[in-house]
Amino acid sequence: MVSGIRDYDRKRHTIFVGSCAPAPLWEMIPALSSLYPDLTISSEIRDSQVLFQGLQDGVYHTIVLPYPVESSGIFCQKYKEEHLFFSLPPAHPLSGSKALSLKDLDGETMLLRAQLGFWNRVTDAKMPNTHFIVQEDAAFNELVKASALPSFTSDLVIQREGEAPNRVTIPIKDEEANVTYYCCCLMKSKALMRFLTQEAV
Repeated sequence: MVSGIRDYDRKRHTIFVGSCAPAPLWEMIPALSSLYPDLTISSEIRDSQVLFQGLQDGVYHTIVLPYPVESSGIFCQKYKEEHLFFSLPPAHPLSGSKALSLKDLDGETMLLRAQLGFWNRVTDAKMPNTHFIVQEDAAFNELVKASALPSFTSDLVIQREGEAPNRVTIPIKDEEANVTYYCCCLMKSKALMRFLTQEAV
């Protein structure tokens, strides 16, 4: 009973956010913290279907999906876009390209960030023969600086962390590599989305 009471109290003082990818959380969490300084902001990255079901079940107060939702009782609004790029060493044979497809590097060995959410499904589907060396953020950034292996970056990563040194950034032209994120919440919680007026593009 005590555990149940504590859990109920925690939920009353916590905003639960679920996202399909890490980048949307980078500005959303600080924005929510600023708007609701007395509340704890808890976030996690999960599959889109899990997120939508969790929103309907009351697990999340707001979620971020890579597609819009039209459903009764759900408020959904465009939040941000993210565009994926290859980050190549200058000596790579494709480093002079103006744009590339994901299949152009299929079969190579690449560095990959951990916990990418839905982006993992994109790379698995489009680059089935690629060997990915998965690393957490801190180790990933250091390896990119020291390695001659290709990797991914995005406009939102560059905006946050800057361009990686001694790297050539090349746009990826696949439709799947260019995504629009949407924030969704229950219609009764629409007031929670005030941060969209500050952060939306």
